[in-house]
Amino acid sequence: MNWPEIARNWSTLVPAVMQQWPEAAESDLLALDGSRDVLAGYLSQVTGRDYADIQDEISEWREGAMPADLRMDESEDMQAISASGKYVPVGEDPSDDDAAFGDDDQPATPIGRKG
Repeated sequence: MNWPEIARNWSTLVPAVMQQWPEAAESDLLALDGSRDVLAGYLSQVTGRDYADIQDEISEWREGAMPADLRMDESEDMQAISASGKYVPVGEDPSDDDAAFGDDDQPATPIGRKG
């Protein structure tokens, strides 16, 4: 994740920060502005670790996976549905309910095999 994205979605990322640094208090994190330097200063204070070490830890955390609730932003839904169309058989609409096709009780054909 890039830092502007982290700052923009700061309140959504607070639980992930708390998971990485359990010493941090949710109310304190929510009061921060999402600035990397402010976060590093706060974490250095509550963990008792060196500011430079905390900056390194933040860099490692930032490169990790984006939390699912952030990735599942409603503004991305239509794009994700449209992109899923390449995995849907010809004649099916990616936004249709699968139950309407009557094949839910059939075993799935392994990828790369026919019939």
